[in-house]
Amino acid sequence: MGSVRLEKLTKKFDEKTPAVNAVTLSIEDKEFVVLVGPSGCGKSTTLRMIAGLEEISDGNIFIDNILVNDIPPKDRDIAMVFQNYALYPHMTVYENLAFGLKMRKYSKADIQQRVTQAAEILSIQELLDRKPKALSGGQRQRVALGRAIVRHPKVFLFDEPLSNLDANLRAQMRTELSRLHHRLQTTMIYVTHDQIEAMSLGDRIVVLDKGIVQQVDTPLNIYNKPVNRFVASFIGTPTMNFFPGHLENNGSFTFEPSTKAFKLRLSSRYSPNLNAYLNKPITLGIRPEHITLQPEQNTSEKITVMVEVVEPVGNETFLYFTLGTAPHHYVACVSSNFHPMVGKSLDVHFDLSKIHFFDDQNRQTIT
Repeated sequence: MGSVRLEKLTKKFDEKTPAVNAVTLSIEDKEFVVLVGPSGCGKSTTLRMIAGLEEISDGNIFIDNILVNDIPPKDRDIAMVFQNYALYPHMTVYENLAFGLKMRKYSKADIQQRVTQAAEILSIQELLDRKPKALSGGQRQRVALGRAIVRHPKVFLFDEPLSNLDANLRAQMRTELSRLHHRLQTTMIYVTHDQIEAMSLGDRIVVLDKGIVQQVDTPLNIYNKPVNRFVASFIGTPTMNFFPGHLENNGSFTFEPSTKAFKLRLSSRYSPNLNAYLNKPITLGIRPEHITLQPEQNTSEKITVMVEVVEPVGNETFLYFTLGTAPHHYVACVSSNFHPMVGKSLDVHFDLSKIHFFDDQNRQTIT
């Protein structure tokens, strides 16, 4: 079993703002949980406290329902994979994989069996006699993973392990990590600032900001049902578009942005949640892929925009535009077959079934 439970886990490096602020989280046995957030949000500090590498200021950590606050790292039955691989340059791959087991007085037969098994899982059998300097970045990362695998730990901890790899290797290693989790059936806690890694790897995602948990949910729910504006803006590339404005009710709900560049008539399904916000500041959010060029069911009347930048990215195109006199730029994600002229006006439509509203005062999601 490899369950992990955090109870009001807190870390203070000074007396002002906590780096990790009363984080409470339950991770089930065999679950793959990803901690994601911007730099300085506390995700790596949280991971290091779980590992026992960072002293806890307050709160409790349980592994398999055993309080481990005062248990040293080597006795917590965890294995950690670091960003910089942390391989011994003077040792061969075999020796790197075996080193931790030798320190724990495993027999030669056990060591050979575990190293051989890990090498087979990671397809690095032919690298066992090489030293790290003779390996590529992806191969070094596999060796770092292998050194964790040979331990047969209850919990794997990953601290941005793919950040030093190029884009193609990162994509390949994401696939291999998913395959590894399926094969080993071990609890994995993974830290990253890369939302693509978070969305593709995690059974659940924990979004952190300023040391506080913002939302814990499945990747799809995080994306489709963000609980506040921070989560909505952090998850998604390009980021969600935001339009500050207000609501009116002239027989039906209407949203008008502060720039008065357009008006949206809303369906009645929004009414119960929005009644309290009539004629009050409110922000509408919509993701780039929910801004369309052709009217469809559930879309708004046409909204005229000015094309500023056209950015082809392969199978789709990012279309950056302005609205009226607003200084802000917004973005739509459209088909790669569409090639609009920069500086020309264009009609777009909002998918009204995919819009979000945020309370301007506390920035929480309303609908």
